[in-house]
Amino acid sequence: MTATLTERYVHDTIRRLPPDARDDVRRELEASIADAVEARGNEGVSLAEAERLALEDLGDPAVLASGFADRPLALIGPRFFLLWWRILKVLLWSVPPVAGAGVAIGHAIAEEPVGTIIAESIVVMISAIMHVFFWTTIVFAVLDRSGARIAARWTVDRLPEAPERQGGVADAIASGVVLMLVVTAVLWDYARGFAFLNGSWTSVLSAELWPWWIAGLFLVVLAEAVFVVVRARRGVWTVGLAVIRTAIAIVFVSWAASVIGRGLLLATEIVAAFQAVGVGADVMRILAILLIVGIAVTAVAAVVQAWRGVRRAG
Repeated sequence: MTATLTERYVHDTIRRLPPDARDDVRRELEASIADAVEARGNEGVSLAEAERLALEDLGDPAVLASGFADRPLALIGPRFFLLWWRILKVLLWSVPPVAGAGVAIGHAIAEEPVGTIIAESIVVMISAIMHVFFWTTIVFAVLDRSGARIAARWTVDRLPEAPERQGGVADAIASGVVLMLVVTAVLWDYARGFAFLNGSWTSVLSAELWPWWIAGLFLVVLAEAVFVVVRARRGVWTVGLAVIRTAIAIVFVSWAASVIGRGLLLATEIVAAFQAVGVGADVMRILAILLIVGIAVTAVAAVVQAWRGVRRAG
């Protein structure tokens, strides 16, 4: 004998439930369907059509069963979603860049072509992003379904800083002092020198940097000083300020990469002194790569901070 639509619907629902709950749900569901069919029949709808409409109003049996079993149909429920999202953002901002930088450093030390370095770094970063998404989600999905409890009580200490209090005169003064020290150090090194070699003071920076490379550096410093003052006067980050911060960072990283990559940073006397104590060309190349990476990471961090400030101010 062919089962009716109601019988098929009830069976498809209760088979997803624990055995001890099936009989109660069966009786409740059959009674509910019978009432719905009777109500539609009183409206002049045929019994077959009333049964079909009643079942379609109840919806997918799998969704209905999840409600009876108190088992939400979500990969990560509301208990863990915000914690998952916060941890995921932290990992995405840290793991892929570090992995890409590590691969880039390794290939640069191996003197691979620039195209190979960029391509391999991008591939590794994409792979790291996929792994971070997958494994973080899997861990939280397991935690959610296992009924685990994580103490993540919210406190007022987690409130973000008010936009009007981000930065200010103190930051401007500190940045101005640092910029003045940089300019003073460069000029002192040119006039007097910071390294004492062979009984006399010698400049650490290469003489080939003067005048044009140093002029470019001073222009970047001047732009940064003006930016710091404007930023302090505004009090909050704006899209325009974030764009300027990004442009200054790109220019400075380009300047540093060009100078270091061409071997123009250190004076020949300083390089010879390093070689005299056993620091060979390979070690110098590795140190140069690490210095460029450190400068780039610092610049990226400043740019990220600027755009996060724009988002908070908005």
